Amino acid sequence: MSDLAVDAMVVFRPSSIEYLCGYHTAETAPQPLLITDSDTFLYIPDLEVGRALASSRVGNILYCGYADALRGIEFFFDHAVTVLPRRARVGIEVGHTSTPPQAVELLRRKDVQVVHGNHLVETVRLTLSEPEIRCVEQAAVHTQAGVDAGVAEAGKPEATDSSVAGAIAAALFQHANSPSAWGPVVATGQRAGIPHSSWTHRPLSSGTTFLEFAGARHRYHAPVMRTVSRGQPDAGDRRLADLSSTAIAAVLENARAGVSCAEVANRALEAIGPLPDDVVFHQVFGYPVGLAHKPHWMDGAPFYLTPDNHEPLEAGMVFHIPASFRSFGNSGVGLSQTFVVEENRARVLTHGAAELIELA
Repeated sequence: MSDLAVDAMVVFRPSSIEYLCGYHTAETAPQPLLITDSDTFLYIPDLEVGRALASSRVGNILYCGYADALRGIEFFFDHAVTVLPRRARVGIEVGHTSTPPQAVELLRRKDVQVVHGNHLVETVRLTLSEPEIRCVEQAAVHTQAGVDAGVAEAGKPEATDSSVAGAIAAALFQHANSPSAWGPVVATGQRAGIPHSSWTHRPLSSGTTFLEFAGARHRYHAPVMRTVSRGQPDAGDRRLADLSSTAIAAVLENARAGVSCAEVANRALEAIGPLPDDVVFHQVFGYPVGLAHKPHWMDGAPFYLTPDNHEPLEAGMVFHIPASFRSFGNSGVGLSQTFVVEENRARVLTHGAAELIELA
């Protein structure tokens, strides 16, 4: 905040609010956190006072009627300006859907200078502490339970994409203390060749079925992609699996503290080589994961393993490698791992080999 020359920050992203003061709730109404150089103020509907007392370590809790909070945030900002200097410079993240569009205008009407927050909190969150990394490690145990349950269900003759999704979800929840922010995704046959298709209660294809999901621990996530094949995969699916495995291996071989994101991505691009004309890949070799709230575990600063990101990796950063390759509208194979950057290596946190799983 000092470097940004702001008097205060207003934070709306729920995961960043939890990161800063511990507060979390199932309520999705805007509940901003005001941070000054000496104090914190959490603004909530009156029905959320219990949650705030139970979960937060905030300096001040202020609340208004539930209906008032759902209608708008002007009630909150009326108080905020009373604790700020005149013509205060206030940082706010304007590029995320959790920030209501009218928030900037409301602050300006109250004689506040609005400054783009530049993902200030989210950038700090990129490097996880040891306790945070342990949460991801524990989340990975739940993730593997989902893998085991999904593969077991997929091996049943009567299995459908929905029954596989149900088995995965049950396993992810059984011993967890928080739900995943997204998924599980189960896309079988041709639907696996179309990104973000999922289950529709149809029998599993005789070819590949794509799975993607994450276990969670205190809302810290450890995502994986896995792909199962009923019977011998054909040459096209083996080609997709080889591309996926190659990409993962290249990322893990090159990612370590001090190496730029661009260098990791470029080494991976070299490893997979030019793609066949019928193969689709999104060109992202990793994105940061950790603490996340709905709608997705990809809930932080835009800091990707891509050729155009020349920032260096730091020890403690955690990434998911989404190595999904598709023959568009025909079939798809997605394999992945979640890993943590260490000083001299990348350490995989998720369990099991990232390889095509052939069902008996």
